[in-house]
Order: sequence, then structure tokens, then C-alpha cells
Amino acid sequence: MPGKVETTGGSSKYIGALPDMPVEALISFGPPNNCGNAPSVRFFLAKYQAFPCSLYCAGDDSSALLHMTSLVNYIQDELKHDLSTDRISRNYNQKMKDFYVDSRLCDLGNGIMIELSDGYFMSDVQNPNKLKPDHSDDYFLVASQVQILYLPEHDEFVKDLGKIFSKMTIYTSKSCTLNMVCRNQHGYYLSSIDIKKPLITDLALHYGKGFVGTHDKIIKNLNKKEGKGIVLLHGIPGSGKTHYIRYLIHEIQEKTLVYVPPDMAKEISSPEFLPFLMQYQNSILIIEDAENIIKDRNETLVPSQAVANLLNLSDGLLGDAMHQQIIATFNCDLTTIDPALLRKGRLIANYEFNKLDLESSKILSDKLGFGTENVTMPMTLAEIFNQGEKPEDEDNDALSHTSNGTIATPTTEKQ
Repeated sequence: MPGKVETTGGSSKYIGALPDMPVEALISFGPPNNCGNAPSVRFFLAKYQAFPCSLYCAGDDSSALLHMTSLVNYIQDELKHDLSTDRISRNYNQKMKDFYVDSRLCDLGNGIMIELSDGYFMSDVQNPNKLKPDHSDDYFLVASQVQILYLPEHDEFVKDLGKIFSKMTIYTSKSCTLNMVCRNQHGYYLSSIDIKKPLITDLALHYGKGFVGTHDKIIKNLNKKEGKGIVLLHGIPGSGKTHYIRYLIHEIQEKTLVYVPPDMAKEISSPEFLPFLMQYQNSILIIEDAENIIKDRNETLVPSQAVANLLNLSDGLLGDAMHQQIIATFNCDLTTIDPALLRKGRLIANYEFNKLDLESSKILSDKLGFGTENVTMPMTLAEIFNQGEKPEDEDNDALSHTSNGTIATPTTEKQ
């Protein structure tokens, strides 16, 4: 853990060191002043007679936000810095009815300056690092930018400090629109629902290292313009198929997401369904619990029109015209589904989800704050995430469901 460091003085070999240059000339090397912002580089030039190296701190994920209060507490407690010496700016928050520090420039006095700028309050966030909120249960002060200015002799110390800062993060609760297929007396229609992105910062931690390559292949193909093909995701209940789809749909760009809930899957065999889908070209069809519509046609007395429609959509004439791709999940054995769905050129990916091995289960359980005491065997994601809760029907894994005619947005906690 980095502690307070002492400077050994600027080195004349450092290209940015200008000890003999007059201060007025030296400051001219700094960037122009921006209204309201501290001229941090100019302060550094005037104080240390050298143009600083810099490191920009960021979270470990695109949805990560650095928590300003945790950073400031670390600077004060661990680096033994006197906050009363900082250059600060304040703003007023209507919710708290009080002023708060939205920017801060700290000079550690040893050739290191830390600038936290453009702070603002964020709510409706995910807080896996169990950071203390600034107001109410989920109101956090976050910094838009954190920059460390320093002399080159402190490079290793600053890199370690940046790694520590990157862990002091909360995560935004992103959501995207899913269009669910519904039907009334007038025919089929789509009803939009918002799906929040689950907090998965490490796919290998949730699904094993072998899944990362499969995910990359799926994303690459689903984001193709005028793409086609089918993705088959199967495995035991509770293994995280739906949890992964919630994550996956946030990675898909500029395509309509059409969701077919389990109780509507059989409608794919309806003569009216394909004309309805023709309105949504270049879209992705998501079918949950698709067991009953993908079974081998040779094993049934009446050949399934649903399978024929899926084949046509994924790699037939309709697929060439409509450019629709399909994601289907199921729990049955892969040997029971129609082999035509597995044909090369039609199949984008086929992946079987299962329990995490014991070591991976322990790592994920500990990461989620449950510890490892209750992890004594391989576990599914549902078992890991819901430790301490009463057992529920693990098959109830749908992205959404209807109740009394209303559409419910699912929780991101269930797997």
C-alpha cells in the first residue's frame, strides 16, 4: 500500500525540469486557464520548476465511476495529507440543501499533485465495493476526472496509487429497451420494457475462462450489419443463461431486440407470425425456454412448423431478405433438438452453461461479499447469488413476465 513519499529533488536529466527558467516564462508552458477550473499544471510548474508527468485514473469498467469521497478519505488517512491546504471549489446541491466540494487540488508537497474535478451526485447505482454513500442509501459524489501530476521519480508509486483509486468505484445502472411480443384480438404487437444491465465486470469470473472467447464471437456476429444465424444457449436451470442475455443485449448496437416470452414461443409456428416479423428487419429475436419449438422433427409425429420457420429465418430465403438473428435458450439435452439448427453456416454459437467449479464458486462468492464458508461444492450462479434466501423455482428465469395484463421489469439480482 503506498504511503507518504518524500521527493529527492528534480533531476537535471528530466526533460521537463527547467530549474533556471524564470517563473513567468515557465508558467507560459502550461495550458490556458479554463473558467472555474484550477490551473493545476501551472501550479505544478510554479511549485516544482518542472513540467509534470500525468496519470489519469479510471475505473475497471466503462460503467465504473470513481467515488470522490472515498478518494479524499484515502488521501487524508493513508497519505497523511492535510486537506485544509487544498485548493477547492464548491457547488450547491438542492437535494441535500447544502454546499459540497465539486473540485479539489491536493499538493502532497513531495512532487505529487492530485486533482479531482467536476464532481456530481449520482443515484440509482450498484455498489459492489460496499462504499459508504454520501446521502441516503444510494447517493454518491463521483468525480468526472481524477488526474495525478508528478515528477518522474515517483512513477512506480503513482501507478500503484492509480490502481488503488480504480477500486474505489460504483457502477451506473444502465438499461436498454427490449420489445416483447404480445397478442390481442387485433393480432401481434410489441410492448417495450426496460432491462437493467447486470453488474458483470469479469465474464470469466461468472462463467469460466472458456466462455470469454464464445462471448466475443457472439458479440462480433450479432453486431454485424445485415447479419444472420442462430445462437443456442442451454444448460441446467439457474446456471445463468438469462443473466447473461441481460448483459449481452446491452452490448448489441443499433438493432431492434424482439423478445418472445416462454408462453408465446409456440406462436412462431403461426401463419400470421412471420408476416408480423417482416416489419422488424435487421433485428434480433430472443426466444426463452424454446424446448418445444426446436425438437428434432424426425422424433415427432407431426413435423414442427416452428422449426421450419426458425431455419428459414436463420439461414433461408427469409434470413437473406430480413437479416434477423436468433438467440434461443433451452434446458433440454442438445441431442433432442433438430440437427438442422446446428448446421455450419447457420449456427453462430452453441454453449452449454453449467455449475462453476468449486474454486471459481468460492472466488465469486467472496467477491460478492458472501464469503466462502458455505461454498463446499460446485454451484450455479443462482445458488451463489441467492445465498441465504429461501429456495425458489429456478426455472422462473424469464427476462420478463405478464401479470394481470401488466408488464413487469425483472430484477437484475436473480439469476
